[in-house]
Amino acid sequence: MVLDISGYTLRIKNNLLLDHAHLHFQPGGVNHIVGKNGVGKSRLAKDFILNKSGFFPKQLSSNLTVISSYSNIPEDISAKLLFKILIKRYDRMMLDQLSDLLNIKNIPSNILIKNLSDGQKQKLKLVSFLLENKEIIILDEITNSLDKATVNEIHQFLNIYSRQHPNKIILNITHNLSDLKNIYGRYFLFQDKKLVQYENKDQLIKIYIEE
Repeated sequence: MVLDISGYTLRIKNNLLLDHAHLHFQPGGVNHIVGKNGVGKSRLAKDFILNKSGFFPKQLSSNLTVISSYSNIPEDISAKLLFKILIKRYDRMMLDQLSDLLNIKNIPSNILIKNLSDGQKQKLKLVSFLLENKEIIILDEITNSLDKATVNEIHQFLNIYSRQHPNKIILNITHNLSDLKNIYGRYFLFQDKKLVQYENKDQLIKIYIEE
């Protein structure tokens, strides 16, 4: 499966964010989408679900998972109770695999999720939403404001996860350049109201910094 949309236009009221852009995302590895604040990165992520632009096939939203600041898990329960809920709903083997890759065993199981660190919450969120096992996964600023150790763990996790699931299309919307340096994939930049692909991440980073 390849996600290919031609002539994609995205706007917020009178603000044109993308103008007849070509969206072409392949499975295998991670498709990194980079841009400055305010260019429309998170709006693009939301449009995959809400389809206010009208460009995406109607069935697309049922086949994708978005993990972002507005993707929530219950926080007034413990991680232990969360996993009891997940076990009833999803595949146990997949739950165990994701938990091992993200070192969930190191997260206190009896503390309310709202009292955990941001990094621990993000790991639990990743496990919870990836269990949906959809073909398209959209990650929206998932390493933003996390401590360096957790960011490194998530980088390592995504490299392994993308190799283990070569048929999934994974989009990583970010302004964290360390994502590009440490996660294998393809590289796209919001540039002049287009989404421009760069073969070389160093070239993209240079242009991004100079903008």
